[in-house]
Amino acid sequence: MQPDDIGPESWAPDGDLLGLIRELSSVAAPTGNEDRLTAAVSSWSSARGWQQQVDRLGQVAVSVGPEDAGTAVMLVAHLDELGLVIRAIEEDGWLRVHRLGGMPERVLPALRLVVHTAGGDLPAVVGSKAHHLTDASEKYVAHPATDLYLDAGFSSAADAEHAGVRVGDPVTYAPSWTEFTGGRFSGKSLDNRVGVAAMMRALTDLAEDPPDARVHVVFSCLEEFNLKGTLAMAERLRPDIALVTDIVPATDPPDLSGQGTSSLGLGPSLSRLTFHGRGTLGGLVPHPALVRGVEEAAGATGVPLQYDAVIGCLNDASYLPMATAEGIAAVSLGIPCRYTHSPVETAQLSDVEHTATLVTEFARRAHAFDLSRGAAQTAHGIA
Repeated sequence: MQPDDIGPESWAPDGDLLGLIRELSSVAAPTGNEDRLTAAVSSWSSARGWQQQVDRLGQVAVSVGPEDAGTAVMLVAHLDELGLVIRAIEEDGWLRVHRLGGMPERVLPALRLVVHTAGGDLPAVVGSKAHHLTDASEKYVAHPATDLYLDAGFSSAADAEHAGVRVGDPVTYAPSWTEFTGGRFSGKSLDNRVGVAAMMRALTDLAEDPPDARVHVVFSCLEEFNLKGTLAMAERLRPDIALVTDIVPATDPPDLSGQGTSSLGLGPSLSRLTFHGRGTLGGLVPHPALVRGVEEAAGATGVPLQYDAVIGCLNDASYLPMATAEGIAAVSLGIPCRYTHSPVETAQLSDVEHTATLVTEFARRAHAFDLSRGAAQTAHGIA
């Protein structure tokens, strides 16, 4: 899907939020190549006459509230999605790949994908050994992505190259969408299009009734690759406060019972700890004043609030506290999502709606947050 096909002027976050999420999900924005969604969000913002900046990384920042406000707030949701990248074109036309971000190998065989070339999009499938000829020792094995191959219908490397395929081209899940009962829905790249949709609705509300703080709503890039895109925006905007909205793995399916606390339909989750725990020191313990700020905003709006502390997850908040010499007070909210990083991520509309309401109220209260540490924080007790 090209940017001109999206019709961003018709996006109405204050109306059909589910339709907005469906449209966002359909757009291909592999990490490092987010231009289609960058263009769409920028066009949507421009059509409303809002002040915005688009940086060299493809990140969009829309600013509302007084320019001379004493407090600057950055609200963040990332545009990009995980994928694959073509690493080799074999002589007989098979395409070999590397992972681009955390695409899970165990879901890949027999999936429909899209290869994004300079000349356009090409359908492909991931090869899967014929069941009739699969040895019993292989039937329950997940092979690494480097062992897999893509079939795009080519008979030779020359065919692939003639079609425009080059080493380095990104690959994404083919778009899919399913609506269930009870406001639940499934599609690809809900991580983090549900966060983008929530932030678009919050921005719409804040633009109509500007807050006392200077609020910069940032649609970031490169989250799924190295989490560094937001650092550039932090340097540009110099916020005092950052709130990141992303997904959090829902642990209500039976195979995750007892492994977490987030469930669909119970509202956004306030992350008290994120830590990767797999060879990196990235993560976040949120600023205590912002924990209270989220809780007070939830209480004022009646938004149900969950809590999580997750090892194995990172988001755009992970490195923000150290992005400026003064330090940035940071916190993150998670929208519960099942089957994360798969092509059938599943979420609930009410959680997105509640997240947008909570983010908006948080931004309205941010000018009054006391970010000082020491005695000012211990007066509230620990946490």
